Amino acid sequence: MSKISEPPSVSDGQAAGESINNIKKQIRKANWPEYLRKLGFSDNTVEQCVSKNEVRLNPYWTKLQDEQGRLIIGLEKMVAEEIFTCKRNEKVDQILAYNWVKKSVVRNRNLAWFIYDFLRQYPSGDFFKANIVRLKFQLTDRQITQIEHDYEGNINEQHYHMILTWMKGRKLTSVKKVAKALKNIELVAPDIFKPESKAAGSSTKADSCSSDDESDSQRSSESDWKETMSVSDLEKQSLKEFCLKYAKAIADTTNRVPLQATKQENVSEEEFGNASSWLLKKQTDKKNIPPQSLFEEAAEACNDRAKSSHETTNKQQQNVAGLTGIAGIGKTTYCKFVLKHWIESHPNSFVFYISVRDVDFTKNLNILKFLLVSTVHNYKFKPETDDSILDEINKSSDTLIVIDGLDEAEIAGDFSKHPHGMSLYEEEQAYCILMNLLNCRLLSNAKKLIASRPNAFLNFNPECKPVFMLQVLGLSKESQNLLCKQYSKTKEQQKHVQDELEKQSNVSALLFIPICARLIIPYFVDNLESNEPFLSISDVFLNQLEQWQKKPKFHTDKKHLKQLTKLAFNGVENHQFSFPSQDFSKHGIEMKSIEPFMCAHAKNQHGMLVLDGEKTFFFIHATWQEFLAALHLMVFASYEEFSSKIQHMFQQSSWEVVVRFLFGFCHQKVQQELKILFPDAQEINRKVKVVKTQARKLLPLLSELPNDFPVAPAKYFDDLIESDSQVNKFKSAQKDSTFSNICSWANEAKDDDLTKDVANSLPSPLLLSWVFLSHQVMSFCHVLSAAEESHILNVGDWTNRFHFTGLGLHTLLSTIQQSKHKIPKLHLKEVDLSVDFEIILELLPCFTELTLWTCGLTIPMVENLVGVITQHNIHLSFLDLSYNNLNGVGKYLVKSIHLMQVLSLVKCNLQDDDFNAIAEATAKRDTNMSLLDLSRNVMSKKSLDSFAPSVNKLDGMLLRRCSVTDDGLGQLCHEISKQQTPMNLLSLGGNNIGLIGVNHVSSCVYNIRLLLLNDCNLTILCLPALITAILNMDHSMVYLNLSKNKFGDEGAIALATCLEKVENLHVSQCDITPVGAEALHTGNIKWGRLIAGLPDIS
Repeated sequence: MSKISEPPSVSDGQAAGESINNIKKQIRKANWPEYLRKLGFSDNTVEQCVSKNEVRLNPYWTKLQDEQGRLIIGLEKMVAEEIFTCKRNEKVDQILAYNWVKKSVVRNRNLAWFIYDFLRQYPSGDFFKANIVRLKFQLTDRQITQIEHDYEGNINEQHYHMILTWMKGRKLTSVKKVAKALKNIELVAPDIFKPESKAAGSSTKADSCSSDDESDSQRSSESDWKETMSVSDLEKQSLKEFCLKYAKAIADTTNRVPLQATKQENVSEEEFGNASSWLLKKQTDKKNIPPQSLFEEAAEACNDRAKSSHETTNKQQQNVAGLTGIAGIGKTTYCKFVLKHWIESHPNSFVFYISVRDVDFTKNLNILKFLLVSTVHNYKFKPETDDSILDEINKSSDTLIVIDGLDEAEIAGDFSKHPHGMSLYEEEQAYCILMNLLNCRLLSNAKKLIASRPNAFLNFNPECKPVFMLQVLGLSKESQNLLCKQYSKTKEQQKHVQDELEKQSNVSALLFIPICARLIIPYFVDNLESNEPFLSISDVFLNQLEQWQKKPKFHTDKKHLKQLTKLAFNGVENHQFSFPSQDFSKHGIEMKSIEPFMCAHAKNQHGMLVLDGEKTFFFIHATWQEFLAALHLMVFASYEEFSSKIQHMFQQSSWEVVVRFLFGFCHQKVQQELKILFPDAQEINRKVKVVKTQARKLLPLLSELPNDFPVAPAKYFDDLIESDSQVNKFKSAQKDSTFSNICSWANEAKDDDLTKDVANSLPSPLLLSWVFLSHQVMSFCHVLSAAEESHILNVGDWTNRFHFTGLGLHTLLSTIQQSKHKIPKLHLKEVDLSVDFEIILELLPCFTELTLWTCGLTIPMVENLVGVITQHNIHLSFLDLSYNNLNGVGKYLVKSIHLMQVLSLVKCNLQDDDFNAIAEATAKRDTNMSLLDLSRNVMSKKSLDSFAPSVNKLDGMLLRRCSVTDDGLGQLCHEISKQQTPMNLLSLGGNNIGLIGVNHVSSCVYNIRLLLLNDCNLTILCLPALITAILNMDHSMVYLNLSKNKFGDEGAIALATCLEKVENLHVSQCDITPVGAEALHTGNIKWGRLIAGLPDIS
């Protein structure tokens, strides 16, 4: 690097008013190239920048003039030195403090150094532009392109002007404002430079500056971060008590029947790609999560995500939890449980409950008004006190914010729009506040819970989407029985009710939905002697309407009910869930006639008492609004209106529950009830035909349903790249809810012809690869029973095991047991087999693949399973009994190992005797086993040695996280080296094999096609032996995984020499920097291998 020449100076004899531009030209000519080289730019870049007459970083120095516009003598030299050394000179600050310098100059200087300190925190160009400029500063692509064009080749200058563009757009004119804005969007704000204080008795013109114009360099760093205005503790405490009182009142309205809720693995687009509000998405963790453990689970989920090599998360996202579930499943109830437990455990905290229906998304408001939008209070908003309260809320980690009913937001479009950054103290649109709360730019320390039906999360902005999602599963069997007990007068009556419910499975399948259970159970209690069965969910709601009409206090006559259904319909159509008083006048509805369908809520008006607030009204549950909307269409709407609306309703997820009610109205008995209740109903028969016709138009879509998983487990590793491509394509395909919906419609309508048409449209084989709720399984089995031909069902696949809720599995297996249909592939996870295991044994002769993951298997159950397999000589291409405690199972499995192609026993607590028995049985096979997976079982050296004689009968062996040590691999690797045919796969990932272990593996590496040594504690010292062995091979290795080993750039450079013999290399999380990545890319130019896990070097 060339030596930096001394910046040109202006002699004392020069005129004080010499042109600034002349000095600027001199410095640029003499020093600019050297400055760029010092920053690390190449000579070509320097030459281009000089020729383009680039602007310098920190250009503020050219404006250092006194009040008369004269250049301060000698100051420009020190400022120039600052620029070229990139170090602030305190003497300059002292000179400025003692001279009559323009206040704007002082501010400009402080801003420039503040920004420069900020830039040093984010040196990476791609990270700065992608994650800060685009996501947080919200600069448009056009702005970024223009800045890059203006300052081509000078990354520092681009970054500097990108920040200036952001500041200009946000009107940030001081260090204090910039610092607050940076902190509010979770970016590092450097400490404000604080110069030495003036000498005592000194007084200058600068001393009398106002607080707005005062030099930031003359303030202490501490005072810059605090508000000078304060609010009394009394006002704060008063508001806190109002919030707690309101939240407690909300929480106290919840019922005492506990709900089930479980974690959802992720909220990726494919998880919420299905807009159905009735379809439960993939459930991967059966563990029930009580309200008091909610945020502990959220923190754990965030930590798990942070450990992933593919995803990064903001630490504050552990304070955010999403809550979802189908209509009426109990999301609001769960929110109330969370409120209740939080108030009990944090009695002196701020607690906010926000019903999204109260939020006006068309108006601007500050954050405090947003938090209090649903709270009854008498607080008077004032900027000073608002900001002080927000400061306290912002600092506290005990604040809870519950946002309920996101799907009821009166907002056009979805929630995909990216919110721009905002200050904690400014007013913004409610959408921006909501999304910035979720992405933790605002109130990052507060705990936040947001609840919604799944469709609101469709196309949700990824930065704002909660990492942790909770799925409400509704009422367990125990909770359903508890409800029966609450409604029954005696134990005998309770048992009678439960027995009757069991007889009507189509209705009992709905009891897990609280709103349905609270309608169905009282009806059965009151009508035990009646032989009138409930038909469907539509019949449940219609019956409740009949019961209300019989009561003397029911004021909704036919006229007003007609208008109320119209109001409900318009609300669903316009996505409106709260209604001001004028809406009732508009529809000609008397206020007394809205009971019991609706209830009132009084909005506070800037501190007014509740009696002075504006009242709004909403339906007691969104499902009641949807029922009344369906009633409007089927009963009161003209045929012309019905026909014009019905087609698009089948295409939009927001109408899904309404459409389901319409099919319930199609049943002949329900039609008769409607005509009795509403004699003037408009052409119900014609409308029913239209509804069924629309359903039949969708039947061709059923032929597109998948029939099987694209890759068999035994063939997956034969061509890893092609297999992964097929699997990824299959998993990324849109999961359409049409199949589930059509089956539910047929079951609701109970129309034999429609049901047969649906059944005959189902493909065979048919892969059921998503989770069904118990009522959905009931609907599917209703359709399947009407099929004229036998069907083959593949339930789940070997990578995505199927989980049933409630009695879903029993319903499906019983249907198959009593029919001519078959299930060749059954992949289950986390189901209770105490009732259904005998049926599985009966169906077992038809199986080719079976998975029973975490199903509570016992040794006697496995003994019976093996007995049936051997008795019928069942050749299973795949058997997976993982995650069951099967200590001692080896002696039973040996009887059937010769009949299995793939056997998986992950984390089954196997012991030495089990391993020895399995190894001996494997050695006796006539043909090779495709894969044996013994991962997550502790294996001693003795256990490993027992497999040495049988390893020639294994095409693949997975020993991940088996506590294998360096000396345990000697005998096994020796036998692999002697094989005539290369072993297809060996995985030792997650074992601390170290240098000795890798030397054993190196001795047989030429006989392994796919080798996984990820997370094996391999350092740079372990690689030479492995690389040498690979280079000595006379053929290439298909796949080598060395990820999560810390060998760094030195190891990457060494691995670049063996790419000729490695077709696919995985090196993620190996401490490889762009230097090592460049070496691998350079070494790969000739061979064109696939290398995964490298950092970006662009």
